Amino acid sequence: KAVTANNLKRPTKALQDNVALGGVNLRLLGQPGIAPLEGGVPIIAGGKIIGAIGVSGVMSNQDAEVAMAGAAAAAE
Repeated sequence: KAVTANNLKRPTKALQDNVALGGVNLRLLGQPGIAPLEGGVPIIAGGKIIGAIGVSGVMSNQDAEVAMAGAAAAAE
């Protein structure tokens, strides 16, 4: 999740939402190195992405909450 968020420069929830729409968005499921599950977010400091954090272990929306808190703490 962290690698996906960092490489695509966006939270992985955006990918999860696209997959949920179906159609051509389902191609994301076949891409190596892509985790289209909520829980990965970029760490942004000074307007720049300096890394990312990914969390797994509970429901995806809870993973995202934990990841966002970690990213906010890391950006301080």
